[in-house]
Amino acid sequence: MGVFKEEAHVFENIAKKQTRIFNDAADYGYPYNTKDVPTEVTDVFDVITDLKKLDFKFPYEKNLVRNRQTWGTPSNGGVSVDVIIFWERDEGYDMGTKYTITFNNISHTPSLIDKSANAFISVDVERYSEKS
Repeated sequence: MGVFKEEAHVFENIAKKQTRIFNDAADYGYPYNTKDVPTEVTDVFDVITDLKKLDFKFPYEKNLVRNRQTWGTPSNGGVSVDVIIFWERDEGYDMGTKYTITFNNISHTPSLIDKSANAFISVDVERYSEKS
């Protein structure tokens, strides 16, 4: 355990760059335009893809990518996944960090703070544990 430090850094990087999305709501994320996707967002896509490949390659291990959900339409909807990275095992529990990553496409609304953005990514970070 604890071999995914580079991958965790990619998620933590986005979490630190999140700002308020709408001026009339408390939604936070990293806004971007899908015609000019920032490297930080592309890195998140790449890491999730790589972790899913590991889940397929090692089916006897706990899945790293879990709970995929989608909603809305392609032009005004989103997808979220949980990525769980275990760092250590302690007294019968695997301990780690859970990253809930949400991608949203949005139509331009008057309350959108960054008018050039048509999408945003949000990363929620929390401590996580489950029985080994």
